[in-house]
Amino acid sequence: MTSLLRSSKNTNFGQFRTAALLGIISIPFTFGVNWVLTPDPVQAMPLFVVCIISGYLYQSQPIKGTHAGMVTGLTGGIPILFWQSGATVVDWWGHSILVDAVGDSWLMVVSSVGAGVVTFGILTVVMVVIGSIGGFIGEWINNRIDRTHPLGSEA
Repeated sequence: MTSLLRSSKNTNFGQFRTAALLGIISIPFTFGVNWVLTPDPVQAMPLFVVCIISGYLYQSQPIKGTHAGMVTGLTGGIPILFWQSGATVVDWWGHSILVDAVGDSWLMVVSSVGAGVVTFGILTVVMVVIGSIGGFIGEWINNRIDRTHPLGSEA
């Protein structure tokens, strides 16, 4: 028990707290863009913008901006992951080609849930890529804006 407490004191679990909070902050904007403004295609533009901000903020810390962007992308992408996976299960469940192929059997349930799980996995990778790219861009912007003066000379 004491070794567990000692190891938790050595590890800083709050290092991605800001990145996770930025992802959570982006969720209402993601809902607004996807289900109010454009209900058919899924858009992750609010999430991408927040990933850029996360990469920008984390560049000056020991954590790379791309890692912070990944955390932000995964945290903020949770509603997209669950919504699209559920929509895939519902779409496959009543699809006429699938019903003709397997009928109303347990194969339809397995194939529908399997499609939802595959969608969840693919979208998780997409959220990681979106977060990485956004974090990289934020890191790059921070490098371009916050340049230190050579030899410490102040202008």
